[in-house]
Amino acid sequence: DYDALGDPDRLREIFLSIQSRYGIYACYGNHDVAESTLGGFTLDNSNDPKTSDARMDEFLESANIHLLRDESVLIDGSFYVIGRQDYTTEKKAKVVRATPWELINPLDQTKPIIVIDHQPHELQELSEAGADLDLCGHTHDGQIFPGNILIHLAWENACGYLQKGQMHNIVTSGVGLWGPNLRVGTNSEVCIIDVAFA
Repeated sequence: DYDALGDPDRLREIFLSIQSRYGIYACYGNHDVAESTLGGFTLDNSNDPKTSDARMDEFLESANIHLLRDESVLIDGSFYVIGRQDYTTEKKAKVVRATPWELINPLDQTKPIIVIDHQPHELQELSEAGADLDLCGHTHDGQIFPGNILIHLAWENACGYLQKGQMHNIVTSGVGLWGPNLRVGTNSEVCIIDVAFA
């Protein structure tokens, strides 16, 4: 919600102060569309396609954050970053999400392939298509007890690390919240991941 940013100019300054050798990349999540919500639940049940808020798109661009929507970028001629459309895109935005094979097959698979995908869906398909590292969020690790226990029944990897074939999947509980502004039995986190290309 762009209106929840509070001070977009200050936030832009903070993002622009990040020193990154290879750039900053992002993908949208399931609520990053213009829709009315209450406590994290969508109120707008119309069948009209929902798109991201143009103000948020512009904010990210002006903050030098590269938004990837089923796109890949070759970084430094050495590795790829793929940003996926969110899993709910087909239902909410009426946009067909590319398959892992469609995204990965055209790439030079001798180079490492890093995927950023909001929801930890299609892990087997990503692994079989040749992804090396899949980075996700969405689950908040359940956020509120007993959700932090039940969430692990719904996802193959609800939070933490999982190796799927040759692919490594990391799901972070994130810093954000869904619904009520609290956590019980879970922690907010920023993951620092050290990757060494063999």
